[in-house]
Formats: sequence, structure tokens, C-alpha cells
Amino acid sequence: MDDDDNIIVTEDDDEVTDPNLDDEDLDGDDEEELDDEPTLTFKVENGRIRGKVNELPAMVQAVDKILRTERLVYPIYSDQYGNDLNDLIGKDIGYAKVEAERMIKEALLADDRVIDVEIDSINQKNKDTLVVTGTCFTVFGKIAIDSEVTIDES
Repeated sequence: MDDDDNIIVTEDDDEVTDPNLDDEDLDGDDEEELDDEPTLTFKVENGRIRGKVNELPAMVQAVDKILRTERLVYPIYSDQYGNDLNDLIGKDIGYAKVEAERMIKEALLADDRVIDVEIDSINQKNKDTLVVTGTCFTVFGKIAIDSEVTIDES
């Protein structure tokens, strides 16, 4: 029998109170603070955390992360986060060009802070790689998109 089997949860256990706080401190002000900084994230440079960033610099990082993350693979993310570009592996290059545009737009527009996505060009770099350029319009400003999509199975 695990120790977890002996745990009993009551309604009182759901609320954590600190005897040093008065009722005014428990009125939900924390939620307002989170709403004031919806894009606050860590600033990453050369693979190291170098402080925090907000607004447009944070959105640049968010757009890059969305374009690098395969959707439905990592349980930490919701089923709406990331892209489906890996579905293009092994597909015809013409089909991949059309679908890459749709998939990138869909992935970025799933973020509430993204207003619009314009794909300027999708060019074939070599027999199995596409280069996608465009602009992501966010509530904080414009972000250039410059991404490679590989459809090779290896």
C-alpha cells in the first residue's frame, strides 16, 4: 500500500491560508497582476537565461517557440500549441508548399496575442527544404517570420 492511499482530502484542504495574511490579501489580487503581464517570460541568450523580457521581445520568443514545437507531442502543452509541419514529411513538394502556409498560420493564430499572419513567400531551398518568409502581426507589433520546413524522411 502506498502512502498516497492514506491521504484524505477534505474541503478545508483546498484552501490554504496563512495566519499572517488578512482577508484583504486573499481577494484575488494575484490574478490581476498576472493579467497585467501576460507575456512576461525568461530572456534566453545562447541557451542561457539572462533575465526576463515582456511584450514584443517575449512575443518574438513565443513565435519562434511555436514554429519549433511539434503539436500534440509534448504533454506539457495544450493540443492547440505548436505546429503540424512534421505531417509534411514525405509529401510532394507542391503539396507541402500549400500546406506549410496554412499550418504556420494556424499554429500562430492559435495564440490570442497574434492578430494576423501574412506569408510573403515559400521558396524551395533544395529538393526537400522550403524557406518560408512572412510577418506575424501581434498586439505588441510585427515579427518577421523566416523559417525552414524540411520534408525529407531522414
